[in-house]
Amino acid sequence: MKLNQNAKEMMATMALVGAVVVALNAAIAPENGRDMVPWSLGLLAVAILVWIWMRRDAMAESSDDAVKAAEDAADEAEALAKRREVRQDVQPVSSVEPDDLTKIKGIAAGYQRVLNDAGIRTYEALAATSADELRAIFSAAGRAAPVGLETIPQQAEFAAMEDWDGLREYQASI
Repeated sequence: MKLNQNAKEMMATMALVGAVVVALNAAIAPENGRDMVPWSLGLLAVAILVWIWMRRDAMAESSDDAVKAAEDAADEAEALAKRREVRQDVQPVSSVEPDDLTKIKGIAAGYQRVLNDAGIRTYEALAATSADELRAIFSAAGRAAPVGLETIPQQAEFAAMEDWDGLREYQASI
């Protein structure tokens, strides 16, 4: 049976008051006192049982609320983590001076636009991108991968360090 908290409290109070009245009646009228003791004990037991019932339901409700609150907090934390992951990969366009990626063998102006649209604007960002990631970027843009795609991250690493002689030597070897 589902009762609200007020009804349960009222039942417990009534049982407790009844037990007190019966106990007082037994104390005032001792000739009938022996007959009233079981009633007093019974009503007291009912009051205790109702009180236990109230506490059990109150604890269940609070634990359900705690579980729901924990689930909500976990969902919010997961959403925040996803937003943070996305934001770490993307740098604001205005804060980064784009490099001339066409200095890299295999990257023409069209490929540079695709890379810039994907958030790759510097030699450092290009060097940190794997060949598989580059292939996926060009595929998502509907473009064929440039010739020598596997060498692009290494070339970008030379350019990022501004080792132009090393870059020329590497480009000559590929």
